[in-house]
Amino acid sequence: MLIIYSILAACLLIASVYDATIKKIPNWISLLIIVTGLSWNYFSVEGLGLKDSGAGLVAGLLLMLPGYIFASMGAGDVKLMAAIGSVLGFNGVLDVVLYSYMVIFVIAIVFIIVKGDLVKLLRRYKALVYGLFAGIVSYQKPDNLEAAGYRMPLAPAIAVATFYVLFPKICNSEFMANLCHFQS
Repeated sequence: MLIIYSILAACLLIASVYDATIKKIPNWISLLIIVTGLSWNYFSVEGLGLKDSGAGLVAGLLLMLPGYIFASMGAGDVKLMAAIGSVLGFNGVLDVVLYSYMVIFVIAIVFIIVKGDLVKLLRRYKALVYGLFAGIVSYQKPDNLEAAGYRMPLAPAIAVATFYVLFPKICNSEFMANLCHFQS
């Protein structure tokens, strides 16, 4: 189990570097995670089983797909989350998706505040809310130079969320129990 989680962690770190620098996540990273996740969950007695692994893959894909369709994230982010689902299964990928959105929300708000565009953002949303009450739906897209219009790399947030979900599993693993027992 620890080897599989180590492979996942290494792939997520590599994906984060790619996404942060060139804004693309290579397909081979997601493919490697998917093959590893499905194989481990099918062949290993510690695995979740092929059914849960496949359900995690599909859930990760479907939960991130609307973000791709509405152009707020890239296809690499969707494929990466599906790959994570193949390792962690259905329940695990639900946690990772939730925590990923929480992490990216915090990062985005901090980025907007640092860039000094918070007032512009609040004005746009104020106009949207007032319009909704008046029966008019009018969303003003952010300017290209505005921080809210910048496409943030999501792989680092996905990696942080995945590490957060994996941490208790690693701490409760047999390897860690033996390590702690060895030091006593």
